[in-house]
Amino acid sequence: MASNVKPRRAYNSPLRADQAQQTRRRILEAARELFGERGYAGTTVAAVAEAAGVSPETVYLSAGSKRGLLEGVMDITGPHESVAEDEQWWGRVAGLPTATERLDSMVEYSCRIMARTQRVHAIIRGAADKEAFAADLGLRLLQERLANQTDRIRRYVGGELRPGLSVEEAGQRYCALASPDLYHLLVGEMGWTPDHFRRWLAELVSTDLLGPAAGAVTPR
Repeated sequence: MASNVKPRRAYNSPLRADQAQQTRRRILEAARELFGERGYAGTTVAAVAEAAGVSPETVYLSAGSKRGLLEGVMDITGPHESVAEDEQWWGRVAGLPTATERLDSMVEYSCRIMARTQRVHAIIRGAADKEAFAADLGLRLLQERLANQTDRIRRYVGGELRPGLSVEEAGQRYCALASPDLYHLLVGEMGWTPDHFRRWLAELVSTDLLGPAAGAVTPR
């Protein structure tokens, strides 16, 4: 005989979900600070929990593991633009009249991201010596960055590259020059200002990808 007892409906509270997201954000921000101060190896889940004001069990429920903390830190440190804002930005880039201007805007976009993420990339590089997953994470981020940057080279300056330079190699060159490692070296270690780095990089990639005549134009 069929049961007349109705199954209990899953309780889904938007307020509870929002509180969980806020807690996760607080945990990841605490992890980011501790990773930066102590390195990955020197940071414990217990220390992250104490800094975030939660229990270690809450950290595990939110991030899954110490590895999940590092991956989550990268997620909250990446691009802050919404999908709509991102589309508006690249729509404006597409409307710029010259390849030099479009490439300069690409550099500006890259530099904004590097300014936010270079510290986390340094943490990943430090962890990669002893943690295979961190090396894999660094490689995955590199591959994603290369794919995105090559696609933008193709879209915005692909038809105006210097003779003999393929889109694929242009993407590799741009990826190497607009890298968190180089940004960290010049801005983080050698004391360049972010604006100095951006202007230098814009001139460098313009000369390298478009040719000397294009690189002679002073970037804004």
